[in-house]
Formats: sequence, C-alpha cells, structure tokens
Amino acid sequence: MTDAPGAHFETPDNDRAAQSDDSAQVRFQAPPKESAGNEQAALNAGVDPLAGVPTQVRDAHEAVQEALRGQSAERASGVRAMSLNNDLGGIANVEAVAIGLGEPGDGPPGEPTLTIFVAEQSSARTVREQVVDGLGVGTAADLPLTVRRSGQFEAQPHTFRIRPAPGGVSIGHPRVTAGTLGCLAIGRSAPHTSRLMLLSNNHVIANSNDATFGDSILQPGRYDSGTHPDDQIAILDKFVPIQYGGAHNYVDAAVGWCWPDRVRKEMIYPSGGGFQLYRIGSAPIYPQLGWTVGKSGRTTQLTQGQIVATNWSGWVNYGTPGQAFFVGQMVVQSASGNFSAGGDSGSVIWGWWGGLPPVGLLFAGGGGYTIASPMPWVTYLLDLNLYT
Repeated sequence: MTDAPGAHFETPDNDRAAQSDDSAQVRFQAPPKESAGNEQAALNAGVDPLAGVPTQVRDAHEAVQEALRGQSAERASGVRAMSLNNDLGGIANVEAVAIGLGEPGDGPPGEPTLTIFVAEQSSARTVREQVVDGLGVGTAADLPLTVRRSGQFEAQPHTFRIRPAPGGVSIGHPRVTAGTLGCLAIGRSAPHTSRLMLLSNNHVIANSNDATFGDSILQPGRYDSGTHPDDQIAILDKFVPIQYGGAHNYVDAAVGWCWPDRVRKEMIYPSGGGFQLYRIGSAPIYPQLGWTVGKSGRTTQLTQGQIVATNWSGWVNYGTPGQAFFVGQMVVQSASGNFSAGGDSGSVIWGWWGGLPPVGLLFAGGGGYTIASPMPWVTYLLDLNLYT
C-alpha cells in the first residue's frame, strides 16, 4: 500500500528525546538574496521575484512595508485589535502590501500594480490618501494601485485517522486544535539526514513557539479527537521561531521526527465517495504572479487557486501570543469559494501542472485570500530536502 521508507531511518525514542540537550528552537539567518555557492543558497540562483516590476513600484512597496512594520508598538498594545470593533479609518485600515497584476481599470493590462490589502472596503482614492498621507509614502501618489479587502489576516487553526498518514490530513501539537500535515522531508545535515520528518507550521506542531524537542505530534489533531499516545505519529524536532512585534518573519514552519511506518509520501484527496492518493514534486520553486496552484488540506481538501500577489508584507494575528510581521509572502485566491480555511494551515501549495512542483507553505488567510511562505525559504531555513 505504501513505499514508505524502511529501516535506514532512525526511529524516535521518547525517553531519549525527553532527556536530549537538542533544542527545538533553532535560530536562523534570513534567506540569502544572492547565491553564496552552497547547497541552500543555490536555490536562489538566477531568481528575482521582482523581475519585470518597475522601479517606482518596487520602491513604493518597500516604503509601505517599512511603514507598516513601524506600527509594531500599536499592534502589540492591542489598540489596533480593539479598533476592529469600530469603523477603521486612516492607516489603521491598511493591513498589508504586495505586488499584483491588478484589476481592470487599476492600470495597464498585465502590468504590475502596488496592491494594498485593507480591513474594511474603501475606494482606491481613499486608500491612496491613507498610503500617501497617513503612511507618508509620497512615491505611491501616481502609481497604478489595486485595493483588495481582506479583513485582518489570521493564522489558520481530512479529520479522520489514517495509517500510514499521507499529506493533507489533520495533525497537531497536543495543545493545538488541528492543522495539516504538509509533506515529508529529510534533513541536509547530521543528525537529521537519518530522520524522516514531516513538514507543517510552527503554530500547528510547535504551538506558536511554546513547545520543546520531543513534544508529541498527533494524527488526527486534538480538535479531531486525536489523543496521546494512541495517535502519535511523530515528535517535534525543530522550528523557526515566530518573532512577535516588528521583527521580520519569513516563514511559519516546523518539522516533526516521524516513525517511518506511520507516514507516507503521498497526498490525499476525496474522489467518488472515497479517497485517492497522488504525489507532488520534491524540487521547490519560487512563486510567480498568475500561476495556477493547488493544495490538499484538512478542512477544504483539494482546491485550486491563482497567485494574485507576491512579496506580500503585513501583519498576521496569532491570538494570545500576539501579532507577527511577515515579508516576502505569496497570496492565493480561488476563482470560486475559498482556497483555504481554518485547519488548512501547514498545507503544501504546488503548481497545477506536470510534476506538481512545491511552491509554498500555507499558514494564514483572511477575506478569501490565502497567505503562504515561498517553499525555497522553508527548505533553506529548516535545512531540509522534501521527500515526496
């Protein structure tokens, strides 16, 4: 039924894991912008996510990004969250910035536009005033502008038990409701080269930083009746910490160390009253505007959408831990219905063409838009190769 790996993978040992000096919280540098000639940096060779974007749009995007990041004190104080109960005006209405292709009338057809995501619907003229006057970005005064109502972006929280567990099903840390098992992976450096790992979000399997090496990972997640130890398929191995406040975040990602016989390479989707399995590619690629993409997730299962914006920079609400500022993310929207919903966090987003290449790791959404981290950043920061 499966070609899951065999005895050459090391098996987790809960007793030994609990006594390990290894720490799940690993500090990483930001993804390199230039190729440094090593294995990880080589993923960036020859790739410019802003290729073809006019300099004026690039400069305005960067200025808005930094202006939004400067709101960290207000966001941390709760003033911004409280304002959601009232009418939002001025800069409080601006949630994020990205670069998109725009809608008819926003600018020349097919040309990149400065894309502003807002909490409440406003006219393009009003939003332009909020950006130019409120955020102080004068360079946006005459640029093509697209306004998208998203609401506030939230970190998003196949529900059955299945063994071996494929990608796309419910998993979670014992203190988390439920998210999605993205796919399998293997580390690039010892001791992780001999460990079969599963990839998901920090907020799904590392409880938004509040977890340690060896914590249980359940399938299904707790919200879907998963319990420890009966439903354990892995232990937490490491995660990229989420930095709350104004610091830049690049990914919401973590990996768990699996028992090889409890997981499998394939992804799952419903078909004809049952379920079918399929495989995605293992070589990550950077997202590009206009691409058609897909994913399998716990809640909305198999869905298709389009990358409508890249280089998204904005705030994501993690509830009690606080809000975190992300940069360089991708935005996906479905032509009909939602591309994702709560519980789909951790899903791998892949290109909807031959080979199904992995493009991003889904972690947040709002107002019909889904936010995901570029997959090459995920594999670089966690120092792993996908095993799909």
